[in-house]
Amino acid sequence: MDFINQINIAITKVEATLKDHSSKLEQLEKEFSDVKLNPYGITTIDFSQRQELLEDTTKMEGVIMGLNLAKETYESTVSA
Repeated sequence: MDFINQINIAITKVEATLKDHSSKLEQLEKEFSDVKLNPYGITTIDFSQRQELLEDTTKMEGVIMGLNLAKETYESTVSA
């Protein structure tokens, strides 16, 4: 069961990071909606930061799914 506990800890940490990234992304989206798109408004740095957050969020969601799959596989193997 120590393996399961370690996976649960990892899932919790990734979910916390995902929540943090999601709130940052939500904040950026709100800022973008308040600014008109013009040469002096939103910069390419803002867009690249948003893109990085989107990519990180997608990767973290995949990590969470993978960890849950590993946990389920381990539980079914051990119980069998």
